[in-house]
Amino acid sequence: MALKKTLNIQKYTDIQARKYFDWALLPLCCCPSRAPKDKEALPKFGILLVAYGSSSYQGSSALRFFQLRMEQYFNVPVRIAFTSETMRKRLAHAKTKSDSVLKALQKMNFEKFSHVAVQSLHLIHGIEYFDVLGDIDIAKQSMNMQIEAGLPLLSHDDEIAPVANALLSLIPENFNECDKLLWMGHGTSHEAERYYDLIAEAVHSLDARLSIACMTGTNTLDTVLEKWKQELSTSKDVSMNNSCKGKVWLLPLLTVIGRHALHDMAGEQEDSWKSLLEQAGYVCEPHLHGLAESEMIQDIWIERLCSALKRF
Repeated sequence: MALKKTLNIQKYTDIQARKYFDWALLPLCCCPSRAPKDKEALPKFGILLVAYGSSSYQGSSALRFFQLRMEQYFNVPVRIAFTSETMRKRLAHAKTKSDSVLKALQKMNFEKFSHVAVQSLHLIHGIEYFDVLGDIDIAKQSMNMQIEAGLPLLSHDDEIAPVANALLSLIPENFNECDKLLWMGHGTSHEAERYYDLIAEAVHSLDARLSIACMTGTNTLDTVLEKWKQELSTSKDVSMNNSCKGKVWLLPLLTVIGRHALHDMAGEQEDSWKSLLEQAGYVCEPHLHGLAESEMIQDIWIERLCSALKRF
């Protein structure tokens, strides 16, 4: 019920959808050289959403709800592709169909789409995002389609503040003044790792109880635990005092709920973040809602997609 409430698609009317579809067609009307040579052939627009992938019911449902919202918003067909080969193999083993980016584009080319906007649902423009761009380049060389790509959530410094504010929409309602909240990101070895640091600084500046750490990279769980230890020893604020020691809420800084959130973050094994925090003396409560379940985060992806559509 909570998921359906968060992903409320009813407020997006067909009138709004057609509004965006119409301006997507505007370049074709203004530039005859970009129109189809066959006068009887009308342009066929489509959208491809690209995520790492998910085999969990909650994660898959979040992607499907967003797919449905996009179809109603833009009034064009919307497809989904997964970048993770491991995830696609896992789904295939479970007899569930999924496509890579290149395969999804090949299918859309076979279906005679003339214009496809590819929207990444990744957090940063790191390794996976550039792999998506590589597949798009291959498709452009071998397929008869115009393809444009929307940027992920974070690719420029001026995007930090809007994303940080959107993350606040994922905070649990019963988060209180004595609590802490920690988002778990994946991390990367790519130079775009700096965006994890920037978004961590941004949310912490909005509320000192908020932190972000990653499974890999320079800003890990150990880094945050050390910061908390130092804050506790130096702060005179009541929220840092032992008399006001609340719980630590764990949230995934991941597109959807999957293995990382369920096992690496909230699992019961000794090396999960939940277990490590409890070993450090904290009461810990996971809050399992991915980024794609936030309507404010979805709105940012839609803005990215609108920018891509304007380039047609």
